[in-house]
Amino acid sequence: MNGMTIRTFLAANSGEGFFSLYSSFLNDNQTIVIKGGPGSGKSGLMKKIASKAVKKGYFVEYCYCSSDAESLDAIRIPQRKLCVVDGTPPHTIEPKFPGAKDEIVYTGQFWDNRKLRNSITEIQDISQKITECFARAYRYLAAAGNAVDEVKAAVLPNTDKERISSFAEDLWKRHSRVRKGESVIYPRFLSGITPQGLKINRDTIYTLAEKVYVLDDPYRISSLFLEAILNKASEAGQEIYVFYDPLCPSVPQHVAFPEEGIAFVTSNKIHSFEPQNAYKIHLNRFLTLGDATKERCRRAERLILACLNEAKASLKEEKALHDDLEEFYVEAMDFKKLNAYTAKLVKTLF
Repeated sequence: MNGMTIRTFLAANSGEGFFSLYSSFLNDNQTIVIKGGPGSGKSGLMKKIASKAVKKGYFVEYCYCSSDAESLDAIRIPQRKLCVVDGTPPHTIEPKFPGAKDEIVYTGQFWDNRKLRNSITEIQDISQKITECFARAYRYLAAAGNAVDEVKAAVLPNTDKERISSFAEDLWKRHSRVRKGESVIYPRFLSGITPQGLKINRDTIYTLAEKVYVLDDPYRISSLFLEAILNKASEAGQEIYVFYDPLCPSVPQHVAFPEEGIAFVTSNKIHSFEPQNAYKIHLNRFLTLGDATKERCRRAERLILACLNEAKASLKEEKALHDDLEEFYVEAMDFKKLNAYTAKLVKTLF
């Protein structure tokens, strides 16, 4: 581990719609669930808790929002077995053991309901437009996901899967220490399809690993390599971060092993990854592709890029509307009282 913080995503705007990994994130941690409207200080509250934790010397995971890459959805402080999460839609969360172990923080206690009721027509109108923007974005992302399937349909029959598996397993054996026990797996997204475009938290990999293997993957077969690695590593009795593809959220895209100090990352035209002093593995060596197949893949890749650009435009429109919606709540909030409450909560926690 080369630092005190990492940045991830817990949810994705994907080819399957909104896709969440929240259930696996919470596990048996104490959970503080924050409820409240847009712009009511949920992300700011989490940032203050995280900042205090880092100053106290704790490792902190910052989980960002796929609909606003500058805003937090959650934080995790593993040494304290503590998670703080935004529990509002689309990732609605309720505490398992309210009061006894978990608690709810409601930022709505600090707003003026009368001001919000006076703006109900505008709030409803903007909310409906936001829903339409997401629906349009997800249609384009579904089309991009179908184009990814087209690439794989063209390439997989011409892929030497056994050689990939054997190569991956041999590489893992050279780096792993002999252990026994079930590994602890942290499923995450390293990147997000956001209103700001494709946001990739590359620094997280450099924090988790000292040695990075880059899988040069123009034809989207790196998941075969990573799955072979994971099959061997699952019984290695260590922590494993598995980062999934935000477009195809069941497909592993990167894997990091902090205790071994190594990571395997996918790099392609859309999702480039070129760290300095990295070891590069060209996955073309496992393919036998004719010119017609390569052209078929190029057409599909152009379609993927076009659909991602359209999805980004829809998400950017949604973000502008969301900013307008937040203004109604910001205007109604008493941030002085919220800040006093936050200071007391932080003091209690630490």
